[in-house]
Amino acid sequence: MKITARSLSGGILDVEIDGPVFRKVTRRKQDVLDLPWIAPGLVDIQVNGFGGVDFNRPLTDDAWREAMKQLFRHGCTGFLLTLITNSEEGYRALFADLAPRLRNAPLACLGLHLEGPWLNPDPAFRGAHRAEWMRKPDPAQMEKWQEELGDLLKLITLAPETDLPAARRVIKAGTKKDVKFFIGHSGAMGETLEAAIAAGAVGWTHLGNAAPAVAPKFDNVLLHALAQPKLLATLIPDGLHLPPHAFRALARSLEQAQPSRLLLTTDAMAAAGAGRTGKFTLGDLEVEVAADGSARLPESGRLAGSTLTPFAGVFQAERMAGIYLEDAWAAFSTRPAGMLGLKRGLIEGHPADFCLLSPEKTPYLLATYFRGACVYEAP
Repeated sequence: MKITARSLSGGILDVEIDGPVFRKVTRRKQDVLDLPWIAPGLVDIQVNGFGGVDFNRPLTDDAWREAMKQLFRHGCTGFLLTLITNSEEGYRALFADLAPRLRNAPLACLGLHLEGPWLNPDPAFRGAHRAEWMRKPDPAQMEKWQEELGDLLKLITLAPETDLPAARRVIKAGTKKDVKFFIGHSGAMGETLEAAIAAGAVGWTHLGNAAPAVAPKFDNVLLHALAQPKLLATLIPDGLHLPPHAFRALARSLEQAQPSRLLLTTDAMAAAGAGRTGKFTLGDLEVEVAADGSARLPESGRLAGSTLTPFAGVFQAERMAGIYLEDAWAAFSTRPAGMLGLKRGLIEGHPADFCLLSPEKTPYLLATYFRGACVYEAP
């Protein structure tokens, strides 16, 4: 299969696909009019559910396929299935359901992201997670998870300050087996933050959220995270988790680093891509989705994931932050993939995961390709 399209940087590409990979990618010297735009498939490292499907509950085969269909429909060709804080029994049940599924029919799923249970239970940091199920980092538990999940376990979000010595051991042990660690739902600052990074932590999960509403002017988690020169950070570009001015300040600060430290994610829950409001679940939590797209716990009003879709998220990030589309797209595709050690991008030999976009009706997704096959085509 051959495709001629315009890259987000403006160049004209002739792309040849051989089975699941790009065989040849060459740049044309002459311009060509009326071409679609081409960009790498989107990679979302925090997806709690999608298309009406809650990943934090046992799944049917039909539900799994429907979630994949809807993710493809929104340009996502790779994601980390994210499990929030749960009881030990709850995790065991989910692992037993998910492990065979991800080994036998992973489709676009790249593995698991455990957002919990090693988070800070303080009300200022816990977000929508249940504090009674939170625990301190445990090296023995880490070893058990790796025995159960093997290489399916890709990313863990934790709060190192709850037990820094144990957190350092967990991070060092997991890093040796290619598990990545992000800090999140955490008040880690100063020496504690630096110790976690020295042990191997590489990022911060949804920076600016699960943080105190009021904090000291200078001694706060935002400034401490931004001050770390190599620490990546995910932001949720839905305009709800971060107001536009805050998103702009954080995104531009992270993007202007050399190399860029900005990653984008949806933190999607089941309502994302479902096309309706009302009641949904996030594990054992009941979540109310309002007309403005917010997903909140009815009693506390706390945000509980988002209804943002990956394709829409790229363009909202571009608008709110005032950055180039090419940079916003990289923050939602090749950059998170690279953090996971995966080869993605319009490069010979890489998986042929890509999107075709309309240059005239933006944002408009024309098609999504996964491993060289068209998995979504706009009507």
